[in-house]
Amino acid sequence: MRPRIIDFLNNLFGVSIFGWLVPDPSTMYAVTMLVCLIVFVRRAKTAPLSQADALKAAIWAMLGGLAGARIFFLLQHPGWVIARPRIIFSVSGGTASWGAYLGGMIGFMGYFARRRESALPYLDTLGSMLGLGPFLGRWSCFLNGDDFGVLTSLPWGVAYPHGSIPFAHQVQQGLISPLADLSLPLHPNQIYLSLNGLLLFFLFTFIWKKYRFAPGVLFCLYWAVYSFNRFFLEFFRGSSPREYLGILSFPQIMTLVIFAVAVSGIFFFRQSRLSSAGIKAGATDRLD
Repeated sequence: MRPRIIDFLNNLFGVSIFGWLVPDPSTMYAVTMLVCLIVFVRRAKTAPLSQADALKAAIWAMLGGLAGARIFFLLQHPGWVIARPRIIFSVSGGTASWGAYLGGMIGFMGYFARRRESALPYLDTLGSMLGLGPFLGRWSCFLNGDDFGVLTSLPWGVAYPHGSIPFAHQVQQGLISPLADLSLPLHPNQIYLSLNGLLLFFLFTFIWKKYRFAPGVLFCLYWAVYSFNRFFLEFFRGSSPREYLGILSFPQIMTLVIFAVAVSGIFFFRQSRLSSAGIKAGATDRLD
């Protein structure tokens, strides 16, 4: 998709500079990680938490997220790997967001487990700005052409160029000729997901500043809301087959699992705080 965007902008403005200005998918990932890193470390100081620990944990999370995103994608698309083995080593190839989330969480939690320190205050700070990840990162998906949407006749539908992932998908389905210049118009699902991330960033920034929950609750609340929104946005996605009950895709099954875990986490952390408060109150009464 990136070449088409570059051509469109160059023709629109009558210049030839957008080849330098429009980032490739791997550069967009790097920008996303850098911005998220800076915001998280700054918010750790506001919390207040150790900025050094926040920085180190974030680096661990990024490494885990990069590995997880790529591995998860390749496991989901074994046919692509068999057809194009070089995709395994491509730095700008497809990724899977759930792999990034799981790999990132393993890396993040692994850092604090190694230090034998509670990660919950850091997780809540992380939850306040996690929406930045999909807001920026989904533009990488858009540039790469993965996670594309379903067919649409709406005026903002996007037609992808010859040779792109959506184009190849439609050729395989017999919807277009292999000699066509563009795919049929699709919902810009990546942009929907990006706007959802931006909305959640502002919402949870407000909640983080305004309210104080039991440690761990804000982080779980973010994932409950994110997975709820993501479940419905997945109906606009055309890159995942409806393998479950004929209407649900694998990402939607993942959202249901994450939603259940997140809601359970909210109740668990709230109950833990109430239990701790009760124990302290009982100890005070005995001392009196």
